Amino acid sequence: MDEPSPAGELVLVLPLPPSINHQYATVQGRRVLSRSGREFKRLVAEEVENWLDKWSHVDVTLFQRHYLALTITFYFRSALRRDLDGGLKIAQDALCEALGVNDNLVIEIHLSKRVDRHSPRMEVQLTALTAESVTLEEEGEAHSIPPLPVQLDSRAKRRRRRKQRSLEELAARHRWD
Repeated sequence: MDEPSPAGELVLVLPLPPSINHQYATVQGRRVLSRSGREFKRLVAEEVENWLDKWSHVDVTLFQRHYLALTITFYFRSALRRDLDGGLKIAQDALCEALGVNDNLVIEIHLSKRVDRHSPRMEVQLTALTAESVTLEEEGEAHSIPPLPVQLDSRAKRRRRRKQRSLEELAARHRWD
């Protein structure tokens, strides 16, 4: 693996994420991340920590203060077994959570699928984009880069539990006939 660029580039080789059918489970009527999904996120967090230890001179705040490009190449045992995009969201979430980055900073995604029967894996590259390379407006409009969104606190946010509603309440609320 090459040394990361000073602009901020993280490169990892990770195991494949669980398939979309194995990422979530229903518990007491709620969709939650499955055990294999949680295990995948834990493994990604470990690998990111190892990478940060190895490249200690890389400032992790580069990823938190810049727009990002994410490149993922999936190497499957077969080209037809899994969809290309099935592992994108969990991989992006796991990587961004491990870095304490809000995943809405990812403004470019490049996905590709390859076959490697002997070594299925996922190769991930997260790049902090320079201000000169980011254009979010249409041509003819101002080319200033919009301010970055407010940073997420690196601590996990607690979600407020939603009240379960009956079908009648939902029908009335949404004016279903």
